[in-house]
Amino acid sequence: MKRLYILMLMIACCIGGMQMSSCKRDFLEKPKGGTVTVDTIFHTMNQAQYAVAQMYNLCIKSGFPGNDPGNSRPEIITDALYIVYPGYNWACATINAGPYNGGNMSPSASIDPSFTNHYKGIRQANLVYRNIDMVTDATDEWKKDVKGQAVFCRAMQHYELFRLYGGIPVVGQVLNSENMMVKRSSLQATVDSIVKWCDEAASLMPPTRASVDFGRATAIAALALKARVLLYAASPIYNTPASMASIANQIRFNDGRDSVLAYPTYDKERWNTAAKASKAVIDAAAAAGHALMYGPNSNPVSTGNSYDTYGNYQLMYSRYANQELLFVNTYAQASSSAGFDWSQYLSAKLLMQAWGVKNNPPVEFMELYEKRDGTPFKFAESGTDLPVDVKAWNLDPRFYQTFAYDGMLYNSGRAGILNYYKAGPGVTAGNLSSSDVGPDGYAFETYKFVEHLATGNGNDSKHFAWIIFRLGEFYLNYAEALNEYQGPGAETDFYLNEIRKRAGMPDKHPGSQDAFRTAIHNERAVELAYEGQRYNDLNRWLEAHIKGNLLLHGIATTGNKVNNVILRNWEKVVLMQRRFPMKYYYIPFPYAEVSKSYLGGEGWDGQNPGW
Repeated sequence: MKRLYILMLMIACCIGGMQMSSCKRDFLEKPKGGTVTVDTIFHTMNQAQYAVAQMYNLCIKSGFPGNDPGNSRPEIITDALYIVYPGYNWACATINAGPYNGGNMSPSASIDPSFTNHYKGIRQANLVYRNIDMVTDATDEWKKDVKGQAVFCRAMQHYELFRLYGGIPVVGQVLNSENMMVKRSSLQATVDSIVKWCDEAASLMPPTRASVDFGRATAIAALALKARVLLYAASPIYNTPASMASIANQIRFNDGRDSVLAYPTYDKERWNTAAKASKAVIDAAAAAGHALMYGPNSNPVSTGNSYDTYGNYQLMYSRYANQELLFVNTYAQASSSAGFDWSQYLSAKLLMQAWGVKNNPPVEFMELYEKRDGTPFKFAESGTDLPVDVKAWNLDPRFYQTFAYDGMLYNSGRAGILNYYKAGPGVTAGNLSSSDVGPDGYAFETYKFVEHLATGNGNDSKHFAWIIFRLGEFYLNYAEALNEYQGPGAETDFYLNEIRKRAGMPDKHPGSQDAFRTAIHNERAVELAYEGQRYNDLNRWLEAHIKGNLLLHGIATTGNKVNNVILRNWEKVVLMQRRFPMKYYYIPFPYAEVSKSYLGGEGWDGQNPGW
């Protein structure tokens, strides 16, 4: 079987020009001006692979702009990231980050600008599922496997919609003009459908695949999606305890329409169900040979860090196809533009110059990282020399593997020294190149996913895959759900501390349910930073209105030459005031869909509260 990325290239030649014509006819059946039909596409394995590849391309998203509706990291709409706006609006305008962060999101300018693309992916998955039995030269086992992949892809896109909108139109088959207007299902029915499909997909696919098929779904990936959905479903936004009812009442209709937004009553057993699902992932992953990624201690020189010992966190994302990864998107493979996309949006201004995006982490997010001894860390208001101070802070090793800073040797020195300081006494600004706009003085930027580069070349990313599910997430999922169900204990502590131990951090043993909740929320922010989890976590915990209304700060540096040495004097500065209206918890459906009067059924247009 050929690699997925090869199939994605091939499909463009075969079916790229076939359109769905507003879903009034089946995709592939009667393409305008063409002769390719369902019979020809699904006649041989070789031809059917094209449709399978298109299914993956439409259904499995990533943090890469070429495979995502927004040309930026998803964290740009959270407290974890700030991009100078509108100076870099080309990098984040397609997800409407400016209006969103200013409190002005609308149905015509939402963070999901490609609503219909979700259903294109679902339709493609349903077409593959319906027609794969027509392949004449394939074994029953192969057809069964492909059906499992199709069901998984269908579930994946329903999950993407559920996490943004709540209950959605659930589509489990190919629609035609007679049945295409499907109204929103209840939140419970939406979750139940996704879970059922995950179970079905897991029963049809193998737990592991050969290396040539890295990036294809597996039974473990299906179990992982199920567990994540059940964790979200158990969380306060949908499964609201009495202690949070006053918040929930502000984001709902408070009438019968709330069935599409949440469960009617709180049930602690949902946390138990979520815990069991996450433990099932952990057990199945272990049986298949997966484990947390450990290895030789990383080289302290690579970050300018002077620790004698170092955690192994960076190996988890920098070592391709490692044992911790349960499911990834291999979009960056064998594409002439993929390396550029990766560097342009996820790497540094130093590497990409004027083409790069400055991904600035706010002070408020960086302060979630503890000191090496496990005590809290807070920035002072100012300091004398940033690189010296950063090393002296002696923080969680993950801080140094996640953030780059002014004066640091970037990428083990292969790309040079970061010079982001503004002009000061006897010092001109630390220009990056004549074609660049110059440094803005903001001294930190994201560094995760960079250290694995073999050279300073921004296109050196052909062995990078975007993480969708990894084992470490499910250690944290399990610990969180178990604590919410029965409180902390040896089991919750073990899985929390396995993550901390790998990072090089001391154990924690929170003594109460509330204390453990605080600890696990913070650990998720740090461990899963910039993996696309922060938005979902803040929303499901009903904490987004807190973190989304912060006055965000950065660290700015100014050059100051003393005894012929440039010191990087630094100070805390204001980045922006973020706004998060309560109605943001459920984003709006596009006007185009609401105007068709199918989302809510009779007597209601189906739009979410407040829009």
